[in-house]
Amino acid sequence: MNDIGRYRILIGGEWTLEDLYVFPRAFEQVYFGVYSLMPGHDEQALERINYAYRAFPWQGGYSAVNFYNQLKYVTPPSQRPMIVAIRYESPGWIDLALILAVACSAQKLITAIATTIREANNTYGSVVRGLHERKLLRLEVRRKKLQFKKEELEFIEHAARTMGRLLGFSSLREIHQRTGHSYITLKILLSLYRRVRTIAQYLDTGKAKFRGGRYL
Repeated sequence: MNDIGRYRILIGGEWTLEDLYVFPRAFEQVYFGVYSLMPGHDEQALERINYAYRAFPWQGGYSAVNFYNQLKYVTPPSQRPMIVAIRYESPGWIDLALILAVACSAQKLITAIATTIREANNTYGSVVRGLHERKLLRLEVRRKKLQFKKEELEFIEHAARTMGRLLGFSSLREIHQRTGHSYITLKILLSLYRRVRTIAQYLDTGKAKFRGGRYL
């Protein structure tokens, strides 16, 4: 799982400075999310990953930022995505050194969303509306202590399964075991979808395309 390779992302059209911040940041966060769910972590790394999945209140955006930052620090520096070459033309490219197995899994996830971006956004929007209507969107996990009415819990579990399927997870058992509750699982899946969607929109508009990689 830890073999490092050179991975190329083609870029096209006009890119702004904002694009050069938004796209790499979203890709990096998806990479760290996928990395955390890959097999082969040692006991110390697993302990730190499990802490990240339980540590934050998930009331607002800061929890998501802190969650992905925590996963970044779990990932050894040598295994984090690093730019090794960049060429800005149309077409141009960005070459990254990273774990190819993780990048390929992230690519598969992002490409699947990009091919059905409108339907995927509709599904995401439906889940978020359902949470908002039930006043479940911005609960503070520690304050609420995750005590829900039966119908609320049924909606949360259904929504988590819906988002899991959308993101290509055949089972949410491992994530549930790490979070300890389907509500936190759902909030993490929603945050992961938003980052995947950001990258998928670049693919959808032709501003980015995955070329794949090779081992160094």
